[in-house]
Amino acid sequence: MVAEPGRTLDECAKIAEAAGVHSVACLFMDTWGIARGKHVPIRQFLRGGRFNTAAVALSWNPRSDVQPTPWAETDSEFKDMAVVPDLDTFRVAGWTEGTAVVICDTVDPESGEPTAMDARAMLKRTLREYADLGLTVNQAPELEFHLFDTDWRPISTKTLCYSIDRADELEPVIGAIREAMLRTGIDCEASNVEYGPSQVEINLRYASGMTAIDETILFRLLTRVVARRHGYNATFMVKPVNGGAGSGMHIHQSLVDADGRNIFAADDNPGHELPSRVMKSYVAGLLRRQLELQALAMPTVTAYRRAEDYSFSPTQICWGLDNRLVGVRCLTPSAAGTRVEVRWAAADANPYLLAHGYLQAGLEGMRDDAALQPVSTGDPHADTALARLAPSLEKAVETFHGSEFARRIYGDMFVDTFTVMQRNELAAFGAHITDWEFKRYADVF
Repeated sequence: MVAEPGRTLDECAKIAEAAGVHSVACLFMDTWGIARGKHVPIRQFLRGGRFNTAAVALSWNPRSDVQPTPWAETDSEFKDMAVVPDLDTFRVAGWTEGTAVVICDTVDPESGEPTAMDARAMLKRTLREYADLGLTVNQAPELEFHLFDTDWRPISTKTLCYSIDRADELEPVIGAIREAMLRTGIDCEASNVEYGPSQVEINLRYASGMTAIDETILFRLLTRVVARRHGYNATFMVKPVNGGAGSGMHIHQSLVDADGRNIFAADDNPGHELPSRVMKSYVAGLLRRQLELQALAMPTVTAYRRAEDYSFSPTQICWGLDNRLVGVRCLTPSAAGTRVEVRWAAADANPYLLAHGYLQAGLEGMRDDAALQPVSTGDPHADTALARLAPSLEKAVETFHGSEFARRIYGDMFVDTFTVMQRNELAAFGAHITDWEFKRYADVF
């Protein structure tokens, strides 16, 4: 059961009592998009729910190693931030017994203002901008993941995409994940075996605004927990298998006006491949800002091993209609179903940062009535006139760091801190001797 908007602690108490809840998993997202937080006894939660924790959690590396950044310098004393539950997200955790879950925001303990690193707060501001225009954002992230055994060996070395026989074999674990989603109040559309060995996709149904992104975080969390309980390890690492397919995060988006009409389906753009002028300029905004957002869409070294031509992972700045080789796929099957599918991002991206960036890019395009480049048809890889993605995390980070657009929508503190975090990751990767190097050179030199 999901809380209704404006839910109070008293109403949370009623949900908890009815479901036999004894603990609440209070989650906040670090900058990598990893769920952090604490389990709080229900009696303590109902006294207010908020707690303090180290603010450096928003700038440490994925392994929680603390390194100096503009957000938390060595002489900063590593002070606390307050973690405040958003009671509208309070729900029973369908992947376990006796536990509820709530998504939290991070705020300055003295001012009560959102921290400069809080991606969820950034997305809230963007959604309010759309609301001020009388628009509701509907979106649905689409993620893939890989399954391994308990020793982190791939469960298959074969490509069995869409195989019903293989899906039936995996149904004890995949079915349990779907059931946990439904028990958590997350609407599931379908699941299938995907293109890569050991790869699976489960589709979340469209939801409005923040709900879709909150549920993506819960989906990634519960998938790992349920898989582990069934004797598997699940990972949203982008490309964990050499030669296999990479896992992406496609984000489907549409805009609905106050009368419930999908404005991407408006018929006011005669003679153009896209029916709506708003949709045309929104897509133009996405294309214009993708290179500046690439470090957020592809935030790890491994993400760049996914971006290969002819891999269904787009490598160019382009758009098309029902074409899986482009960066923005524009689907116009019906008034209700017309939407954009932004296909560049990797499965390990922070969905709050990503949705915020895409929505801001689209909003800028709408406000500017931005011109849209020609549609890509057939094979876009053969079009040498198209701009290509940055080939490495290092180049993507430098573009992000120098972007006026990024600084305007994310803030200087975030941009400068994220840049240092990524440079630290690159330095750690560069200093590591890989298995490939050892096997290649050790016995011949």
